[in-house]
Amino acid sequence: MSHRLRPAMMVLSLLFPLFFGAVSAQTAPTPIQTTPLPAAQPAPVQPSPASPVPTPAPPAGAATSPSSGPLSRERLQAATYVILPPVVQGNASLIGSSDMQSVLGAMARDSQGAIHRRYPGAHFTDDANAPGVIRVTPQMLAPSALVPWANIGASWVFQAQGAPDLVLQQNFSLWTVYLHRAEAANFVFDQLAQRLP
Repeated sequence: MSHRLRPAMMVLSLLFPLFFGAVSAQTAPTPIQTTPLPAAQPAPVQPSPASPVPTPAPPAGAATSPSSGPLSRERLQAATYVILPPVVQGNASLIGSSDMQSVLGAMARDSQGAIHRRYPGAHFTDDANAPGVIRVTPQMLAPSALVPWANIGASWVFQAQGAPDLVLQQNFSLWTVYLHRAEAANFVFDQLAQRLP
């Protein structure tokens, strides 16, 4: 490895956990409507494709209520969401075990914040089994190594009764994420939120 890259690698390896862990301490909290209910077990998550999954139109003559049918803009903007436990895939060893809880917490908080900024009428609950709730699983694909040209993948898997899963995925260069420092998780999830209908 080049001697010129070694200092950059050391800085990236020290700051990587802070990208996602320090966000909430640096930003003013967004007021979010939350209805605390008993926690439920998360539904299993299937591997996500590389682009948003289109939602088919309901069959002709089928009646749909606001809590059923495809995940359209109308349904998403007034829905009740539950953020399921985030998942880190790829080389998770890049995140120290002591920092993992901080990273996972930031992924959940900043996913909820980004969805609420996109849909101000959204509500949030802790009950994954509430009627009509949309379950969202934040996922991060860690790079194989901490080098400036590596990519970090971020995705959301939206699951709702009576609708096919909606998967949003986007890759970000490690350098781009690094440039946002304490705002990195907000930046990543706000970019994903812009891809919502």
